[in-house]
Amino acid sequence: MTHINLKNELTLEIDSLSYGPYGIGRVEGKAVMIPNTAPGDRVAAHIVESQERYAVGELVRLLRPSPARQPPPCPYVGECGGCPWQHVRYEAQLTAKQQNVASALRRIGKLEGFDLRPIVPSANEYHYRRRIRLQLDERQRLGFYQPSSHRLVEIDACRIAVQAVNECLAALRSWIRQTRSALEYLEIVTGDRPGEVVLVAKSTAGFVPNDQAAWRRLVEQEPRIRGLILTGRDWRRTWGNTRISLLTEDDICLTVEADVFTQINPEGNRRILTELLTTGDFTDQDRVLELYGGPGNFTLSIAKRAREVVAVEGHRPSVDSGKQSAQLNHLSNINWIVSDVPAAVERLVKRRENFTKIVLDPPRAGAKGIDRHLASLGAEKILYISCNPATLARDLGALAARGYKLTLAQPVDLFPHTFHVEVLALMERV
Repeated sequence: MTHINLKNELTLEIDSLSYGPYGIGRVEGKAVMIPNTAPGDRVAAHIVESQERYAVGELVRLLRPSPARQPPPCPYVGECGGCPWQHVRYEAQLTAKQQNVASALRRIGKLEGFDLRPIVPSANEYHYRRRIRLQLDERQRLGFYQPSSHRLVEIDACRIAVQAVNECLAALRSWIRQTRSALEYLEIVTGDRPGEVVLVAKSTAGFVPNDQAAWRRLVEQEPRIRGLILTGRDWRRTWGNTRISLLTEDDICLTVEADVFTQINPEGNRRILTELLTTGDFTDQDRVLELYGGPGNFTLSIAKRAREVVAVEGHRPSVDSGKQSAQLNHLSNINWIVSDVPAAVERLVKRRENFTKIVLDPPRAGAKGIDRHLASLGAEKILYISCNPATLARDLGALAARGYKLTLAQPVDLFPHTFHVEVLALMERV
């Protein structure tokens, strides 16, 4: 075991970016993680934590900057915790994400012999986020938290948010001073059609009736905001039009309540859908099980091609939005199930249901534990979309132990300047 003296200053070369906000160097074979560094940097660092397998340090001096470095265009980098890779050129970010996906699949999943395709870049390196969540402090300032803290960084604009989001910030700052409601956060959400900007706020207390006029006034007098949603622990109030449009294909449009989860990068979302449809090769002979279906982001496009889709989602408002979108798009071959996914899958197995293909897009924590039941549903193909390479690799490894083989992995970058990456994986029965 390598022992690193916490009192010593180290000089090291950064050779990669972690799945996280760190560059990684090595001291006598032990990984040392240093934030605000780039592959190719030579740095002086001070160790703040040393564990058996790794150490964490802080940057003291940049001794030789890497060619992969760039001046961060956002003035809040170094304070805001949102874009830890903005100091790294985009090409180097893509290389790091490709490497992190490959490493997770092989190291965590113990998977080999698959086609890892080149990562698909985001269509927009900046101004790609259709929604941002702003925190509030006791002075009712709006901004983002600093890394690993609740210290607020007030912002005037967000470099990775779309223009329509940034245009609302000044109006919100003025309006928030007129309210008494104790708010945990404010989200600005935009749709794919012009003028679809909705404000979503969460209250930490009960509804304040005296604020009703201020909420109504914002919708009536601020032309850039067409709807408001205010939620509390067990209540929800709305003003104006609170739905947004999601254009997933040329002939398919979803209509979704703004407080329902949607992908933050619209162009990236359409690209991952295209990859899914191409890889899945859905036909009118397919009976498809879709898990964690949300409001129908993939469901409607699959249903347009398949004989039947059984879509499982645990969040009822998402299913309600999905049903309405299916009706608007004249799709009647979707069986919607509102249920916790593991429980629904277990019921389907007990009923001896069979599917030709399974699609799942779980949250970041993955779908641990349902591999045994998935393998009992007869699907020849399982298509898994994930935003976390580590939990993806874990779950694919479990499926590999139950008669499936990973044949293809396609990374798609939906989140420039962060370490997150979307991956479509194809498992086929062997």
